Amino acid sequence: MRFMISESNGCTYTLDGNHGVVLMYHPLYADGTYETNRGAYADVEWDELDDDAYDEADRCYQLLKADQVEYSDTPMAEMYGG
Repeated sequence: MRFMISESNGCTYTLDGNHGVVLMYHPLYADGTYETNRGAYADVEWDELDDDAYDEADRCYQLLKADQVEYSDTPMAEMYGG
C-alpha cells in the first residue's frame, strides 16, 4: 500500500485497493502522522475542491498512478506480503 503525504492539503493520499484508480484521502493527524488503514480513507470528491487543492490532489494522483512515490507498507502488509 502506497501513501503520499500532502502537507499543502493537510492529508495523505492513496489509491483504492480494488483497481488502483480512485484517489482516496485521510487528514493528517495533529502530530504529523498519517493513517495506514485503507478502510479509514474516503474517496476524493473532485468537484468539492478549490483550484489549489484540486491541483495538488491531481499532482498526487498522477504520481501515485505512475508509481513514483516510495512504498510505505504497514507491518501487517509486510507480514502477509502486501
